Amino acid sequence: MRRTCYRSRSIYDESSGILVDPTSVTLDITYGNEIGFVSDTAGPYTYSGPDSTPAAGTIWRTGTGQFTAWWQVPSSTPAGIYVANWSVGYSGDTFLVVENFDVSSVFTPVVSADTGYWTGSISCQPSWSASAFTIPLGGVDSNGTAWMLQKVEGWDSPPTAVGQVIQRSADHGGWAAAQYYGPRMITLTVMASAPTQALRDVARAQLQQAVPFSDLGTFIYNEPVPKLAYVRRNATSTIGETYPTLCDVIFSIPLVAPDPRKYAVAAQTESSVTNTIVTPTTLPSSGSPAAWLPVTFAAGVPPGTQGVIAVNSGTFETRPTITVQGPITSPSVINGSTGQAVTFTGLVLTASDTLVLSMDSRQAFKDGVFVPADSSSAWFVIEPGTSVIYMTGTGAAGSVLSMTWASAYV
Repeated sequence: MRRTCYRSRSIYDESSGILVDPTSVTLDITYGNEIGFVSDTAGPYTYSGPDSTPAAGTIWRTGTGQFTAWWQVPSSTPAGIYVANWSVGYSGDTFLVVENFDVSSVFTPVVSADTGYWTGSISCQPSWSASAFTIPLGGVDSNGTAWMLQKVEGWDSPPTAVGQVIQRSADHGGWAAAQYYGPRMITLTVMASAPTQALRDVARAQLQQAVPFSDLGTFIYNEPVPKLAYVRRNATSTIGETYPTLCDVIFSIPLVAPDPRKYAVAAQTESSVTNTIVTPTTLPSSGSPAAWLPVTFAAGVPPGTQGVIAVNSGTFETRPTITVQGPITSPSVINGSTGQAVTFTGLVLTASDTLVLSMDSRQAFKDGVFVPADSSSAWFVIEPGTSVIYMTGTGAAGSVLSMTWASAYV
Protein backbone atom coordinates (compact mmCIF):
# COMPACT_ATOMS: atom_id res chain seq x y z
CA MET A 1 0.00 0.00 0.00
CA ARG A 2 1.32 3.49 -0.89
CA ARG A 3 1.25 6.31 1.64
CA THR A 4 1.49 10.08 1.32
CA CYS A 5 4.12 12.43 2.71
CA TYR A 6 3.92 16.24 2.46
CA ARG A 7 6.86 18.63 2.73
CA SER A 8 6.39 22.42 2.88
CA ARG A 9 8.77 25.38 2.49
CA SER A 10 8.38 29.16 2.97
CA ILE A 11 10.61 31.57 0.99
CA TYR A 12 11.64 34.91 2.56
CA ASP A 13 13.60 37.86 1.12
CA GLU A 14 16.80 38.08 3.15
CA SER A 15 16.89 41.87 3.30
CA SER A 16 13.19 42.60 3.97
CA GLY A 17 12.26 39.41 5.84
CA ILE A 18 8.94 39.15 4.03
CA LEU A 19 7.54 36.21 2.06
CA VAL A 20 8.34 36.43 -1.66
CA ASP A 21 7.66 34.29 -4.71
CA PRO A 22 10.85 32.82 -6.24
CA THR A 23 11.45 32.34 -9.95
CA SER A 24 11.80 28.56 -9.62
CA VAL A 25 11.37 25.81 -7.01
CA THR A 26 12.64 22.23 -7.29
CA LEU A 27 12.60 19.41 -4.72
CA ASP A 28 14.82 16.32 -4.63
CA ILE A 29 14.34 13.70 -1.91
CA THR A 30 17.43 11.74 -0.94
CA TYR A 31 18.25 9.12 1.67
CA GLY A 32 20.86 9.72 4.36
CA ASN A 33 22.70 12.64 2.72
CA GLU A 34 22.25 15.77 0.60
CA ILE A 35 21.79 15.92 -3.17
CA GLY A 36 25.08 15.49 -5.00
CA PHE A 37 26.37 12.92 -2.52
CA VAL A 38 23.68 10.29 -3.12
CA SER A 39 21.17 9.64 -5.87
CA ASP A 40 17.56 10.76 -5.64
CA THR A 41 15.04 8.54 -3.86
CA ALA A 42 12.22 10.64 -5.35
CA GLY A 43 12.06 13.65 -7.62
CA PRO A 44 13.05 16.02 -8.87
CA TYR A 45 9.67 17.69 -8.40
CA THR A 46 9.27 21.08 -10.08
CA TYR A 47 6.91 23.98 -9.43
CA SER A 48 5.16 24.64 -12.75
CA GLY A 49 3.49 27.98 -12.14
CA PRO A 50 0.88 29.91 -10.19
CA ASP A 51 -2.03 27.80 -11.47
CA SER A 52 -0.60 24.45 -10.34
CA THR A 53 -2.93 22.17 -8.40
CA PRO A 54 -2.18 19.57 -5.71
CA ALA A 55 -1.15 16.21 -7.18
CA ALA A 56 1.25 13.40 -6.39
CA GLY A 57 4.82 14.11 -7.52
CA THR A 58 4.33 17.89 -7.83
CA ILE A 59 4.96 21.17 -6.03
CA TRP A 60 2.15 23.71 -5.71
CA ARG A 61 1.85 27.21 -4.29
CA THR A 62 -0.36 27.67 -1.21
CA GLY A 63 0.34 31.40 -0.75
CA THR A 64 2.93 34.07 -1.37
CA GLY A 65 6.31 32.39 -0.89
CA GLN A 66 4.72 29.17 0.43
CA PHE A 67 5.03 25.84 -1.37
CA THR A 68 4.06 22.23 -0.64
CA ALA A 69 5.25 19.00 -2.25
CA TRP A 70 3.40 15.67 -2.38
CA TRP A 71 5.48 12.50 -2.21
CA GLN A 72 3.59 9.22 -2.63
CA VAL A 73 5.77 6.89 -0.51
CA PRO A 74 5.95 3.29 -1.82
CA SER A 75 5.45 0.52 0.74
CA SER A 76 8.91 -0.83 -0.10
CA THR A 77 10.62 2.41 1.00
CA PRO A 78 13.02 1.63 3.88
CA ALA A 79 12.67 3.47 7.16
CA GLY A 80 15.26 6.07 8.08
CA ILE A 81 16.27 9.73 7.81
CA TYR A 82 15.52 11.32 4.46
CA VAL A 83 16.53 14.76 3.17
CA ALA A 84 14.27 17.24 1.39
CA ASN A 85 16.57 19.28 -0.92
CA TRP A 86 14.83 22.51 -1.97
CA SER A 87 16.51 24.37 -4.85
CA VAL A 88 15.12 27.93 -4.98
CA GLY A 89 15.83 30.47 -7.74
CA TYR A 90 15.57 34.13 -6.71
CA SER A 91 17.11 37.40 -7.97
CA GLY A 92 19.36 35.53 -10.39
CA ASP A 93 20.79 33.19 -7.78
CA THR A 94 19.97 29.59 -6.79
CA PHE A 95 19.80 28.65 -3.13
CA LEU A 96 19.82 25.12 -1.69
CA VAL A 97 17.79 24.59 1.49
CA VAL A 98 17.81 21.14 3.11
CA GLU A 99 15.72 19.57 5.85
CA ASN A 100 15.85 16.13 7.43
CA PHE A 101 12.71 14.13 8.14
CA ASP A 102 11.96 10.67 9.50
CA VAL A 103 10.12 8.20 7.32
CA SER A 104 9.97 5.45 9.94
CA SER A 105 6.56 6.60 11.14
CA VAL A 106 5.18 7.55 7.73
CA PHE A 107 4.51 4.02 6.47
CA THR A 108 2.24 1.86 8.56
CA PRO A 109 1.25 -1.42 6.94
CA VAL A 110 -2.54 -1.55 6.75
CA VAL A 111 -4.34 -4.58 5.42
CA SER A 112 -6.87 -3.31 2.90
CA ALA A 113 -10.13 -5.26 2.74
CA ASP A 114 -8.89 -7.88 5.19
CA THR A 115 -11.07 -10.98 5.02
CA GLY A 116 -9.89 -12.59 8.26
CA TYR A 117 -11.29 -12.42 11.75
CA TRP A 118 -10.79 -8.67 12.18
CA THR A 119 -13.50 -7.42 9.87
CA GLY A 120 -16.98 -6.04 10.39
CA SER A 121 -18.73 -2.70 10.33
CA ILE A 122 -20.23 0.12 12.36
CA SER A 123 -23.41 1.61 10.95
CA CYS A 124 -26.25 3.93 11.85
CA GLN A 125 -29.47 4.75 9.98
CA PRO A 126 -30.71 8.20 11.08
CA SER A 127 -34.38 8.93 10.51
CA TRP A 128 -33.50 12.00 8.44
CA SER A 129 -31.11 10.22 6.06
CA ALA A 130 -32.09 8.14 3.04
CA SER A 131 -29.10 5.84 3.52
CA ALA A 132 -27.13 4.49 6.46
CA PHE A 133 -23.72 5.78 7.54
CA THR A 134 -21.40 2.75 7.49
CA ILE A 135 -17.74 2.26 8.37
CA PRO A 136 -16.27 -0.86 6.66
CA LEU A 137 -13.92 -2.28 9.30
CA GLY A 138 -11.17 -4.27 7.65
CA GLY A 139 -11.98 -2.67 4.32
CA VAL A 140 -11.51 0.42 2.16
CA ASP A 141 -14.24 3.02 1.69
CA SER A 142 -15.14 5.02 -1.42
CA ASN A 143 -12.58 7.72 -0.52
CA GLY A 144 -9.73 5.20 -0.49
CA THR A 145 -9.48 5.29 3.32
CA ALA A 146 -8.50 1.94 4.86
CA TRP A 147 -10.19 1.07 8.17
CA MET A 148 -8.50 -1.40 10.51
CA LEU A 149 -10.22 -2.93 13.55
CA GLN A 150 -7.28 -3.25 15.93
CA LYS A 151 -8.95 -4.29 19.19
CA VAL A 152 -12.34 -5.28 20.61
CA GLU A 153 -12.94 -5.14 24.37
CA GLY A 154 -16.13 -6.26 26.11
CA TRP A 155 -17.05 -8.88 23.53
CA ASP A 156 -16.45 -11.77 25.93
CA SER A 157 -19.24 -11.59 28.52
CA PRO A 158 -21.69 -8.94 29.71
CA PRO A 159 -21.58 -7.91 33.37
CA THR A 160 -23.99 -9.26 35.96
CA ALA A 161 -25.71 -6.09 37.12
CA VAL A 162 -28.63 -7.28 39.25
CA GLY A 163 -28.81 -10.11 41.75
CA GLN A 164 -27.06 -11.43 44.82
CA VAL A 165 -26.67 -14.35 47.18
CA ILE A 166 -28.64 -13.72 50.37
CA GLN A 167 -27.12 -15.00 53.61
CA ARG A 168 -29.22 -17.65 55.31
CA SER A 169 -30.52 -16.73 58.75
CA ALA A 170 -28.77 -18.64 61.53
CA ASP A 171 -27.28 -21.04 59.02
CA HIS A 172 -24.30 -21.53 56.77
CA GLY A 173 -24.31 -20.39 53.16
CA GLY A 174 -26.90 -18.37 51.35
CA TRP A 175 -29.90 -18.35 49.07
CA ALA A 176 -29.27 -17.83 45.34
CA ALA A 177 -31.55 -14.97 44.33
CA ALA A 178 -32.26 -14.30 40.66
CA GLN A 179 -29.45 -12.65 38.70
CA TYR A 180 -29.63 -10.75 35.42
CA TYR A 181 -27.12 -9.45 32.90
CA GLY A 182 -26.58 -5.70 32.64
CA PRO A 183 -25.83 -3.68 29.50
CA ARG A 184 -22.74 -4.77 27.57
CA MET A 185 -19.85 -2.26 27.55
CA ILE A 186 -17.72 -2.42 24.38
CA THR A 187 -14.60 -0.45 23.45
CA LEU A 188 -13.27 -0.53 19.88
CA THR A 189 -9.82 0.56 18.75
CA VAL A 190 -10.05 1.52 15.07
CA MET A 191 -7.40 2.99 12.79
CA ALA A 192 -8.24 4.99 9.66
CA SER A 193 -5.48 5.37 7.07
CA ALA A 194 -6.39 7.99 4.48
CA PRO A 195 -4.67 8.97 1.20
CA THR A 196 -4.46 12.64 2.30
CA GLN A 197 -4.76 14.71 5.43
CA ALA A 198 -8.00 16.21 4.14
CA LEU A 199 -9.51 12.75 3.64
CA ARG A 200 -8.36 11.80 7.11
CA ASP A 201 -10.55 14.60 8.46
CA VAL A 202 -13.41 13.36 6.27
CA ALA A 203 -12.97 9.93 7.90
CA ARG A 204 -13.14 11.53 11.35
CA ALA A 205 -16.47 13.13 10.47
CA GLN A 206 -17.77 9.89 8.98
CA LEU A 207 -17.05 7.96 12.16
CA GLN A 208 -18.87 10.55 14.28
CA GLN A 209 -21.95 10.04 12.08
CA ALA A 210 -21.74 6.23 12.10
CA VAL A 211 -21.63 5.97 15.92
CA PRO A 212 -25.03 7.19 17.20
CA PHE A 213 -25.36 9.01 20.52
CA SER A 214 -29.14 8.65 20.94
CA ASP A 215 -30.46 6.09 18.47
CA LEU A 216 -29.11 2.55 18.29
CA GLY A 217 -26.71 1.51 15.55
CA THR A 218 -25.17 -1.86 14.77
CA PHE A 219 -21.68 -3.18 15.36
CA ILE A 220 -20.99 -6.30 13.29
CA TYR A 221 -17.97 -8.41 14.20
CA ASN A 222 -17.09 -11.07 11.65
CA GLU A 223 -15.99 -13.92 13.81
CA PRO A 224 -16.11 -17.37 12.17
CA VAL A 225 -19.82 -17.11 13.05
CA PRO A 226 -20.55 -13.37 12.44
CA LYS A 227 -22.53 -11.62 15.15
CA LEU A 228 -23.92 -8.15 15.78
CA ALA A 229 -24.80 -5.96 18.76
CA TYR A 230 -27.09 -2.95 18.89
CA VAL A 231 -24.99 -0.10 20.27
CA ARG A 232 -24.61 3.61 20.79
CA ARG A 233 -21.79 5.67 22.26
CA ASN A 234 -21.38 5.59 26.02
CA ALA A 235 -22.74 8.86 27.36
CA THR A 236 -20.03 9.12 30.03
CA SER A 237 -17.10 8.90 27.58
CA THR A 238 -15.83 10.53 24.40
CA ILE A 239 -14.42 9.10 21.17
CA GLY A 240 -10.68 9.55 21.59
CA GLU A 241 -8.41 10.37 18.64
CA THR A 242 -4.63 10.12 18.25
CA TYR A 243 -2.62 10.97 15.15
CA PRO A 244 0.49 8.84 14.45
CA THR A 245 0.91 10.63 11.07
CA LEU A 246 -0.76 13.41 9.12
CA CYS A 247 -2.88 10.88 7.21
CA ASP A 248 -3.69 8.41 9.99
CA VAL A 249 -5.97 8.59 13.00
CA ILE A 250 -6.58 6.00 15.72
CA PHE A 251 -9.98 6.07 17.41
CA SER A 252 -10.93 4.72 20.83
CA ILE A 253 -14.70 4.22 20.62
CA PRO A 254 -16.64 3.58 23.87
CA LEU A 255 -19.97 1.86 23.19
CA VAL A 256 -22.83 0.56 25.29
CA ALA A 257 -25.20 -2.19 24.15
CA PRO A 258 -28.41 -1.91 26.24
CA ASP A 259 -29.27 -5.44 25.10
CA PRO A 260 -26.36 -7.64 26.26
CA ARG A 261 -27.06 -10.29 23.62
CA LYS A 262 -24.97 -10.82 20.52
CA TYR A 263 -27.19 -11.78 17.60
CA ALA A 264 -26.69 -13.73 14.41
CA VAL A 265 -26.32 -11.25 11.55
CA ALA A 266 -29.02 -12.95 9.47
CA ALA A 267 -32.47 -12.92 11.08
CA GLN A 268 -34.88 -15.77 10.37
CA THR A 269 -38.53 -15.52 9.36
CA GLU A 270 -41.09 -18.30 9.19
CA SER A 271 -44.86 -18.22 8.63
CA SER A 272 -47.80 -20.56 8.23
CA VAL A 273 -51.39 -20.26 7.04
CA THR A 274 -54.16 -21.82 9.11
CA ASN A 275 -56.02 -24.42 7.12
CA THR A 276 -59.80 -24.85 7.13
CA ILE A 277 -60.66 -26.94 10.19
CA VAL A 278 -62.52 -30.06 9.14
CA THR A 279 -65.03 -32.10 11.14
CA PRO A 280 -63.17 -34.64 13.31
CA THR A 281 -63.22 -38.18 12.01
CA THR A 282 -64.81 -40.96 14.13
CA LEU A 283 -62.36 -43.77 14.61
CA PRO A 284 -63.79 -47.27 14.00
CA SER A 285 -63.60 -49.69 16.89
CA SER A 286 -64.20 -52.83 14.87
CA GLY A 287 -64.24 -54.12 11.36
CA SER A 288 -61.52 -53.70 8.80
CA PRO A 289 -59.54 -51.58 9.15
CA ALA A 290 -59.91 -51.02 12.89
CA ALA A 291 -58.23 -48.36 15.09
CA TRP A 292 -56.93 -49.54 18.40
CA LEU A 293 -56.43 -47.20 21.33
CA PRO A 294 -54.32 -45.51 22.46
CA VAL A 295 -53.81 -43.41 19.30
CA THR A 296 -50.84 -40.99 19.26
CA PHE A 297 -50.56 -37.68 17.34
CA ALA A 298 -47.55 -35.48 16.54
CA ALA A 299 -46.47 -33.50 19.61
CA GLY A 300 -46.23 -29.71 19.79
CA VAL A 301 -49.11 -28.56 17.59
CA PRO A 302 -52.69 -29.68 18.32
CA PRO A 303 -54.85 -30.94 15.42
CA GLY A 304 -56.57 -28.13 13.54
CA THR A 305 -53.82 -25.56 14.07
CA GLN A 306 -50.78 -24.42 12.14
CA GLY A 307 -47.37 -23.97 13.75
CA VAL A 308 -43.93 -22.48 13.12
CA ILE A 309 -40.71 -24.27 13.98
CA ALA A 310 -38.12 -21.85 15.38
CA VAL A 311 -34.47 -22.86 15.71
CA ASN A 312 -32.24 -20.78 18.01
CA SER A 313 -28.69 -21.84 17.10
CA GLY A 314 -27.14 -19.61 19.78
CA THR A 315 -26.30 -20.05 23.45
CA PHE A 316 -28.90 -17.76 25.04
CA GLU A 317 -32.63 -17.09 24.81
CA THR A 318 -33.87 -14.78 22.07
CA ARG A 319 -37.12 -12.79 21.88
CA PRO A 320 -39.03 -12.91 18.61
CA THR A 321 -41.48 -10.56 16.98
CA ILE A 322 -44.71 -12.39 16.10
CA THR A 323 -47.32 -11.17 13.62
CA VAL A 324 -50.91 -12.44 13.35
CA GLN A 325 -52.81 -11.60 10.17
CA GLY A 326 -56.58 -12.06 10.40
CA PRO A 327 -59.27 -13.20 10.11
CA ILE A 328 -59.36 -14.65 13.62
CA THR A 329 -61.24 -14.05 16.87
CA SER A 330 -59.71 -14.43 20.35
CA PRO A 331 -56.24 -15.32 19.06
CA SER A 332 -53.81 -17.18 21.29
CA VAL A 333 -50.10 -17.50 20.46
CA ILE A 334 -48.61 -20.50 22.22
CA ASN A 335 -45.11 -21.87 22.76
CA GLY A 336 -45.76 -25.56 22.26
CA SER A 337 -42.40 -26.42 23.82
CA THR A 338 -43.21 -24.81 27.18
CA GLY A 339 -47.01 -24.41 27.20
CA GLN A 340 -46.75 -20.61 27.70
CA ALA A 341 -49.44 -18.60 25.89
CA VAL A 342 -50.23 -14.97 25.11
CA THR A 343 -54.00 -14.65 24.71
CA PHE A 344 -56.43 -11.92 23.59
CA THR A 345 -59.93 -12.96 24.63
CA GLY A 346 -62.64 -11.22 22.58
CA LEU A 347 -60.21 -9.51 20.17
CA VAL A 348 -61.48 -9.62 16.59
CA LEU A 349 -59.12 -9.40 13.64
CA THR A 350 -60.60 -9.07 10.17
CA ALA A 351 -58.73 -10.17 7.06
CA SER A 352 -57.18 -6.67 6.81
CA ASP A 353 -56.12 -6.45 10.47
CA THR A 354 -52.64 -7.20 11.81
CA LEU A 355 -51.63 -7.93 15.40
CA VAL A 356 -47.92 -7.53 16.20
CA LEU A 357 -46.50 -9.02 19.42
CA SER A 358 -43.06 -7.97 20.71
CA MET A 359 -41.78 -10.64 23.06
CA ASP A 360 -39.02 -8.26 24.14
CA SER A 361 -41.15 -5.28 25.23
CA ARG A 362 -44.10 -7.60 26.07
CA GLN A 363 -46.53 -5.40 24.21
CA ALA A 364 -48.97 -5.96 21.35
CA PHE A 365 -50.32 -3.59 18.72
CA LYS A 366 -53.32 -4.02 16.45
CA ASP A 367 -52.83 -1.98 13.29
CA GLY A 368 -50.38 0.20 15.22
CA VAL A 369 -52.65 0.76 18.24
CA PHE A 370 -51.74 -0.80 21.60
CA VAL A 371 -53.99 -3.62 22.78
CA PRO A 372 -53.51 -5.36 26.15
CA ALA A 373 -53.10 -9.11 26.38
CA ASP A 374 -55.07 -11.10 28.94
CA SER A 375 -53.68 -10.72 32.45
CA SER A 376 -53.13 -14.48 32.56
CA SER A 377 -50.80 -14.36 29.55
CA ALA A 378 -47.22 -15.63 29.82
CA TRP A 379 -44.87 -13.78 27.47
CA PHE A 380 -42.29 -16.31 26.34
CA VAL A 381 -38.79 -16.45 24.86
CA ILE A 382 -37.15 -18.87 22.44
CA GLU A 383 -34.54 -20.92 24.26
CA PRO A 384 -31.51 -22.42 22.45
CA GLY A 385 -32.59 -25.37 20.34
CA THR A 386 -35.90 -26.00 18.59
CA SER A 387 -39.26 -24.55 19.65
CA VAL A 388 -42.72 -24.96 18.13
CA ILE A 389 -44.95 -21.86 18.12
CA TYR A 390 -48.59 -22.11 17.08
CA MET A 391 -51.83 -20.14 17.12
CA THR A 392 -55.42 -20.95 18.07
CA GLY A 393 -58.65 -19.01 17.81
CA THR A 394 -62.08 -19.11 16.24
CA GLY A 395 -62.84 -18.34 12.61
CA ALA A 396 -59.14 -18.70 11.89
CA ALA A 397 -59.27 -20.30 8.45
CA GLY A 398 -56.89 -18.39 6.20
CA SER A 399 -55.20 -16.47 9.03
CA VAL A 400 -51.40 -16.22 9.00
CA LEU A 401 -48.90 -16.64 11.82
CA SER A 402 -45.44 -15.15 11.13
CA MET A 403 -42.40 -14.96 13.36
CA THR A 404 -39.04 -13.19 13.01
CA TRP A 405 -36.08 -13.88 15.32
CA ALA A 406 -32.30 -14.12 15.40
CA SER A 407 -30.16 -16.64 17.24
CA ALA A 408 -28.68 -15.06 20.37
CA TYR A 409 -25.36 -15.43 22.19
CA VAL A 410 -23.72 -14.01 25.34
